[in-house]
Amino acid sequence: MIDIHAHIIPDVDDGAESMEDSIAMLRKSAASGVNTIVATPHLLPGSYMVSVDGCDEILLKLRNLAAELNIPIEILSGRECYLTPEIFEFEKDLHKLTINNAGKYILVELPFHDTPDYVYQLIFDFQMKGITPIIAHPERYHDVIYDPNFVRTFIEKDCLIQVNIGSVLGKYGSEVKKTSYVLLENRMAHIVASDMHTSHSTPLGSGVDAVSEIVGEEESRNLLYRRSKALIEGRVLAIPEPLDYRPKRNFWNLWGLLGE
Repeated sequence: MIDIHAHIIPDVDDGAESMEDSIAMLRKSAASGVNTIVATPHLLPGSYMVSVDGCDEILLKLRNLAAELNIPIEILSGRECYLTPEIFEFEKDLHKLTINNAGKYILVELPFHDTPDYVYQLIFDFQMKGITPIIAHPERYHDVIYDPNFVRTFIEKDCLIQVNIGSVLGKYGSEVKKTSYVLLENRMAHIVASDMHTSHSTPLGSGVDAVSEIVGEEESRNLLYRRSKALIEGRVLAIPEPLDYRPKRNFWNLWGLLGE
């Protein structure tokens, strides 16, 4: 499996606090069946601001240590960029912020409580530079929990959608779990990743059975490996057409509507 979202670089954001934590996370991931992991420290102007070169130096040390300890996992570079207008202050480094430095895909995080209008312009700006945004864990955003079809707004703008395995397993609560199921069942999710922050986080391989039960084994392979492999290689993805989600109404819902 390939995990494209993990905060394994120590002491640069709210992820791993030390090299020991990072190694524990790598061991846990490898034991769950992950053979490639993308280090995606936060980039948030004014908060998480460790330079690209600074992260690369720590990443190299982590790679070397993992190799010395015979941990069977490849570690690639990336970032999780908070989508604000200030992100283009890093324009000269945009290529280095992309998944595996391939210059094609970039992992972005949106505000959790609402979606500002400027987000759509920033998505367009990335695409004008040949970079496709991957929307991280939208099942945790209020707009999507309220209406899962909101994700189609991003899919229609040619973004990719990444769901957290912890969401599928209920680690963020029942509403987020339900939303993740809706996205998976209705082809509104393209990749599943871990978003690991600590050695106590859920590794990607822990949710293989759960994902397979929702979408079947073939699509599970797409979500957990094939599409992620295409991302790290900078290849174009063939994305299935999303379905229009229609909430199921029970008898009492219907009675309430008729009574209005």
